[in-house]
Amino acid sequence: MNGYKSIITMSVLGAFLLVGCSSKDKYLLFNANKKNTLSAATTNLDYNVYESKILPNNRLSILVFNHPELSTRDVRAQVDPNTERGVLVSRDGTVDLPLIGVVRLSGLTAREAATLLTREYSKYVKHAHVTVDILNKRAFVMGEVRNPGRVNIVEDTSSLLELLASSGGLTDFADRQRVKIIRGTRNKPEVENVDLTKLSSLTPNALTIYPNDVVYVEPNEYRRRNLGIAEAMPGIEIADRILNILFNGKQLTNTRLFDIRH
Repeated sequence: MNGYKSIITMSVLGAFLLVGCSSKDKYLLFNANKKNTLSAATTNLDYNVYESKILPNNRLSILVFNHPELSTRDVRAQVDPNTERGVLVSRDGTVDLPLIGVVRLSGLTAREAATLLTREYSKYVKHAHVTVDILNKRAFVMGEVRNPGRVNIVEDTSSLLELLASSGGLTDFADRQRVKIIRGTRNKPEVENVDLTKLSSLTPNALTIYPNDVVYVEPNEYRRRNLGIAEAMPGIEIADRILNILFNGKQLTNTRLFDIRH
């Protein structure tokens, strides 16, 4: 019996060594070879100009120059701007502001909202100047990263590599050939697959992350196998107990009930 266990153990270790040797190339990012090179047109990336639009449940920072009583934060106070909560955009896309009342800002960019509020405040304040910023711009990273969750976006957009770095990087069980970017609406989602092992993945669509995008890193085949083994472990343990009973029973009695050859 011990001989059988030794043979099985050596076989399993050998299989893992062979798997490790054959899969080392899958851990190389942006690998370049003769079949996978960037052309001059690809290296000169032309990013489209993008500005985030205000949506319901966004939080806005609204600053009125020289009027802290009308602003969401007093710029003269020694307060960290990152702690500002701002004003919440309601479900109908409006905000309720002092002096000018309810204003609809949903669907506007921060620049367009600032122009609108400057015009409204100019009715009551001389030399009004308003700046607007969206505070809770974020994307989400899921799957085989070390720290999955929400990642704040400071600018209007971010990059895929920045999000992965902010999430602690990929785990050893990440499928670097299957990184999905999910955006769009629930009725019309857009999914783009990024292969991080190829330089040809360096495209604007693959690198640019917009607010509310979801990045999902799929598990590789070894993780899926481990999950399958974990699910099968209760059955394996039961089978092991049965075999132990049969073998122990054979040693305790000569009846054919415990003779595994029959």
